[in-house]
Amino acid sequence: MKCEGKEIVSRLDRAYKIKSEDFLAIEIWEKTRDPFKVLIATILTQNTTDKGAKKAYEELDKEVGITAEGLSRADPEVIKRCIRKVGLHNNKTKVIKEVSTKILNEYGGDINKVLDLGLPKAREKLVELPGVGKKTADVLLITCRDYPVFPIDTHIFRISKRLGIDGNYDKVSSFWREVSDNLRLRAHLLLITHGRATCKAIKPKCDTCVLNDCCEYYARLRGSQGPETS
Repeated sequence: MKCEGKEIVSRLDRAYKIKSEDFLAIEIWEKTRDPFKVLIATILTQNTTDKGAKKAYEELDKEVGITAEGLSRADPEVIKRCIRKVGLHNNKTKVIKEVSTKILNEYGGDINKVLDLGLPKAREKLVELPGVGKKTADVLLITCRDYPVFPIDTHIFRISKRLGIDGNYDKVSSFWREVSDNLRLRAHLLLITHGRATCKAIKPKCDTCVLNDCCEYYARLRGSQGPETS
């Protein structure tokens, strides 16, 4: 990698403004302070956009209510109808039913009982829940408790690989966690914003990217085009 991690975070911080309404989990947390609602919001955002997930969340909240008790007892067809426009809605309906039922039965519907266990126990218990992997667990842990974790989504994986930060989830997460200090959540959101706006999967805007001199992908791209001519 051509630049220090802290320099990358600093450049992104100068380049972008973070708006909570662009991130469903953050918006729901700021409005409700309810980690169960954040969990459902995060499940809905899997493999879809936050904008699409927000519409599904609002419809589900209107028709059923976002509580462990309400969702565990809801007709699956009602849930499916509410979230039909998000990706993998059939699977997500099953996950929402199962995770709500488990939280209701094992924790009385209160996921705070899990989060209050502290690290690493809370993370261990979260990934035992249906449909909750490392990324979803880390979103809850950092959003609702500011625990020292760093969620890695597809945008951050892509950016990391292009910069030359390779490895599995744990390795990439550890890198960004260490270089972002106490700005972990902000750095997480900045990287996602950068992935959405500039470092896109298709047709990334490399020439105007604030990190292009740090980027191994960009260096290879320019090299393959041959020397510049005036």
